[in-house]
Amino acid sequence: MKTRYTLVAVATSLFILSACSSSSYVNQPLVEPTLPVSWHTDAKSLKDNQPWVTSIATEQLLELISIGLNTNQELIQLALEVELKKQQLDVSEASFWPELSLSANSARRGDNVSSLSTNSLSLDLSYELDIWGKLSDSAKASKLNLLTAQANYQQARDTLVADIFIAYYKVVTSTELVKLFERRTANAKLNFEIIESGYLQGLNAALDVYLTQNEYHSENANLLSQRSQLNKDVRSLERLLGGYPAGDLLIDEQLPLLPQGIKMGVPSELVKRKPQLQAAWYQLLAQDALVAFTQKQRYPALRIGADIGSASNDVSNLFSGDYSSWSVFAGLTAPLFNAGRLKSLTEQQKLKLQQQEQQYLSTLFSAFEVVENNLDLDASLQQQYQSTLKAQDNALQAETLSFEQYQSGLVSYTTVLDAQNRAFVAQSSVISLKNQIIANRIGLLLALGGDLDASVTKEEKYDE
Repeated sequence: MKTRYTLVAVATSLFILSACSSSSYVNQPLVEPTLPVSWHTDAKSLKDNQPWVTSIATEQLLELISIGLNTNQELIQLALEVELKKQQLDVSEASFWPELSLSANSARRGDNVSSLSTNSLSLDLSYELDIWGKLSDSAKASKLNLLTAQANYQQARDTLVADIFIAYYKVVTSTELVKLFERRTANAKLNFEIIESGYLQGLNAALDVYLTQNEYHSENANLLSQRSQLNKDVRSLERLLGGYPAGDLLIDEQLPLLPQGIKMGVPSELVKRKPQLQAAWYQLLAQDALVAFTQKQRYPALRIGADIGSASNDVSNLFSGDYSSWSVFAGLTAPLFNAGRLKSLTEQQKLKLQQQEQQYLSTLFSAFEVVENNLDLDASLQQQYQSTLKAQDNALQAETLSFEQYQSGLVSYTTVLDAQNRAFVAQSSVISLKNQIIANRIGLLLALGGDLDASVTKEEKYDE
């Protein structure tokens, strides 16, 4: 009868406390930023989407991407982080289940005259009722942490593919620049030999010999520097692939010119499909759940349990099957005084939640900034390329004409050097702009939440 009244008192106390509890643990709802209906950057020339990823996804590049996705150390770490969060979720969800344990004890007591041995064997069952939803909040936070880790992994995977694309064509760019420097060095050497031969025949001045000789050595130094840059770019690509930076990866491709046009979508779609933003949102929700969990730590905890066992002076009798000793219990524990420690912990989590809200907003608007900048730059680079291409044609004609006029005695050699320099700047700019267009387009696709692997697959199906 006494036990019955005790259980009633416990239940009554829980009912009163639950009536006084609040279902909200934050002063205001989580952030809901207002997004524009369209991108602000004027990118009319980009509205018509054209397949372009497959045009630069060579077989070698796709093979390198496959290697990188399997051996890149940073990506593997994030994959292991996902597995770690899965285990943490299992730990949280295990709290919803009863805990069953087996205990065996043996003791011997006595004095100088006699002694007595006691042995016991018991099976104990314990279970905490989730009356406040505290365990649910803990599991929810763990689940959201898992979703965060998965989104971070997907973002890292997308970023790695984009980085390999960019690094691959940076190597191609450096290779083309090396070939350009080789042509210029060979041309400078030929000019020097022609001018020196003319000087020996009394046709050219000594100053022109020194100028051409200086030009040859300068071009040769630039060639050596560019070869070093090429090796550096190759090593960077090899590291992205997770391998040793030996600098021996061979790539023999040409820089393509990408067409205008990319599917932009609208800002609200970016929030739904970009893993980085999904991760930031999941992290915010996880912190919100952690606030609730911390708050509920201040509430009473109700545990129920039971045990059944056997006791005997002889160890062999413990396994006779006579488990006549049993008990059931219900226990209520509640913090009464802890000098405000639990309250302060709750306030800390609320402040962290506010920090997380601002972090989410910062991540969100930074993502929009990248898209807006890349959209603007994509159209600008296309226009720059067309103008530079015309400048290159004019500069090459001027270079040829200036040397012919020099040989005819119409201009000085400094005019030839100036024309050659202008031709080189124009040619190197064309190469550089092609690479910038590729890098920016890849960056734009990544910023828009696009998946390069999926883009290649879709375009291949479209082509079929």
